[in-house]
Amino acid sequence: MSNWQVGFYLFLFRLFSSLVPRRLHPFFTTVGNHLIFPLTKQTRECVKENLRVIVKGQYSEKKINKLAKRCFQNYSQKLLDYMSMHRLDVSNRWKLVEREVGEEHLARALKRGKGVICVTPHLGNWELGGYVLASKGYPVNILTLKEGSRSLRKYEEKVRLQFGIHTIYIDPFQESNLAIVEIARKLRENQIVALIADRIVGDRWVEVQFFGRPTKFPVGPALLAMETGASVIPVFVVLEKRMKYWGILEKPILFTNSAQGKGESLRQGMEKIAESFERMISRYPDQWYNFFSYWG
Repeated sequence: MSNWQVGFYLFLFRLFSSLVPRRLHPFFTTVGNHLIFPLTKQTRECVKENLRVIVKGQYSEKKINKLAKRCFQNYSQKLLDYMSMHRLDVSNRWKLVEREVGEEHLARALKRGKGVICVTPHLGNWELGGYVLASKGYPVNILTLKEGSRSLRKYEEKVRLQFGIHTIYIDPFQESNLAIVEIARKLRENQIVALIADRIVGDRWVEVQFFGRPTKFPVGPALLAMETGASVIPVFVVLEKRMKYWGILEKPILFTNSAQGKGESLRQGMEKIAESFERMISRYPDQWYNFFSYWG
């Protein structure tokens, strides 16, 4: 889509989320999904293909189709919530976030003084996790690719700055990347660097087992952790039954050189990340937003 089209849809979603009470959102996302889902054949089939791998033959095709349809609806809700993020602060975050689990893992990791790398898949409302942590006073930096749409990039930057979140853009194809230097500095200042880590962009990856299949995972978090000594914490923000989110922080993963060498230590650490992602995606398969053939 062109920049003006993205800007127009951003405006519509933001206007809708402002005018329509959130308790009514499920009605509209359900109606909209009934109209859109039948028209998106290629994307729909990709989602169903991914779901078949995730559920490992435990569900019928009817159940798979139902999960895929709910995935589209959940994603619509995620976009609506994202468009209302600018109204969130420490006093009213309970309106979206019902429960927070595992913050003690983050506090313990920061006591090491070497920073924390928070990794998450495209699951639930990943942006919300950074906002909640920043609203509680944690120094948060978002590591991301530069968004193609100027309108979306400006909106993201504006909301993040409102919470004191710093955005670090990285180009994985650039040989000498100043962003890496900035990230390492933030970690040495004992700050948090958050990134999505279930898709590869560029040629730096390691192959791990993910849902029983050899899968390429980006190796960036592991290299940063080994270089700086930072802890890696898997983080998830998932939508629960009462239309409220749960924020979940798991135990830190430490990347240390083993007797087998740096390469083996890196692979073992990445396998732990993949296991963590697999465990949570298995619980919330209809909130994993990869609208393409992931293993294709």
